[in-house]
Amino acid sequence: MKIPAMLIRITVAIVSLVFANATIAATPVKGGKSRPAVEQTSLREVNYPDLESKIGAKLVIHTTNNTTRTGNLISYSNVTLVVKLGPESGSIELAVPRSTIRKVMVEIGAADPLFPTETTPTEGKPGAKKN
Repeated sequence: MKIPAMLIRITVAIVSLVFANATIAATPVKGGKSRPAVEQTSLREVNYPDLESKIGAKLVIHTTNNTTRTGNLISYSNVTLVVKLGPESGSIELAVPRSTIRKVMVEIGAADPLFPTETTPTEGKPGAKKN
């Protein structure tokens, strides 16, 4: 009668060790600060008349009132810019008069890490050149 009782105890010990390993392996590691991969962007200053071709681009506007506005360009005129601000600023459309703009910067996306030396293709006539 001693052998079956010992087998039961050994079996219970093995099963509990297996389940203990499974629960330890399933718990996430705590204490590590991990940040999601954020695409790095850069800013390039542009002249006011060049904004006509930047409709929809993300802008950072520095004003003479010492404020900075960030949003997407909705419309452009010689007198004012209309920018849609992000959700952190209420998701409103804001008209910024040209006379109050100190500096306008356009956000440029990061280069592709797989092709660091590649430049944007130049536009031209399609097709091969004939002799």
